Amino acid sequence: MNRSQYAAMLRAIKENPANLAKFRAKFKNVYPFSDAIFKVLMVNENDPSRFITFVNAMLDLRGDDRIKNFHFEVQEQPGILNNKTNIFDIIGTNERDEKVLVEVQQTDSDFYMDRLLYYTSRIITNHVKKSEDYELPRIYVLSILTCDQFELEPDIYFHHVHFVKNGEDYYPKLDLYFVEVEKFLKIDGLAEKSEKEKSQRAEMLRLFGDIINEKPVSTNFYDKDFCDSLKKDVSLEKFEDELFLREDVMINMAFEKQSSFRKGERIGALEKTREIAKRMIKAGDSDEKIASITDLPLEDVVVLRSQLEA
Repeated sequence: MNRSQYAAMLRAIKENPANLAKFRAKFKNVYPFSDAIFKVLMVNENDPSRFITFVNAMLDLRGDDRIKNFHFEVQEQPGILNNKTNIFDIIGTNERDEKVLVEVQQTDSDFYMDRLLYYTSRIITNHVKKSEDYELPRIYVLSILTCDQFELEPDIYFHHVHFVKNGEDYYPKLDLYFVEVEKFLKIDGLAEKSEKEKSQRAEMLRLFGDIINEKPVSTNFYDKDFCDSLKKDVSLEKFEDELFLREDVMINMAFEKQSSFRKGERIGALEKTREIAKRMIKAGDSDEKIASITDLPLEDVVVLRSQLEA
């Protein structure tokens, strides 16, 4: 069951919970990257091993950097007075007392990054008590994207965003990781076998791709017990209509269409600006002049020039 099919099931169940039986007859697996399903699959306070394996793969953590132990925390941390609550799908700490924040993003919002940074900042402020100094823990923020947030990079599905100053890490204790699931599956499906990415992240996403497309799950990379237990837990038979009736975000199609329209406008305007910049480059204008006139960042102009001169 893919994302669109899952949304269709949710709408049908909203109309009549008895419709769940029709989808059980058609599909074996539930869509694993909805907010509620993802939490059910990944949060097990008695055994965090599946979550640890997933996060190590997504962040490509190796050797001593790998998470070995994990403690889940309350998923909602209250704000102050009228402030919004902090909501991540999963919040916890690893064995080095480093924060790990994970969320699944279903829709493309104009203020997605604003919201993500707001939630992260509230986690940070709740960590520092009045009597303490300002030493902060390292924080990993992992966002699993089921929509396209990096539309101008159609061939890149993994994005590591962090603070940079003069070309070097400026604050290495905060890392934002974005994984575009559907973009990866599209890229991977088009690649020749010899060109497919060989990483633990890619193997994990292929595993979930097999679940989404209801193909036999490959155990070439992860051990059989891990794959078999995950396959068992995504069975649609295991879930009742009460959970699906709470999944509102996945069926807010009006919001999603509105966001897509705004994104189209933004992409169109940016592409027009980039075309103007290209013409100015060909006319011999300096990077600084082009950046000043078009309002493109200077580094973007430099990249455009290098592409044209390649």
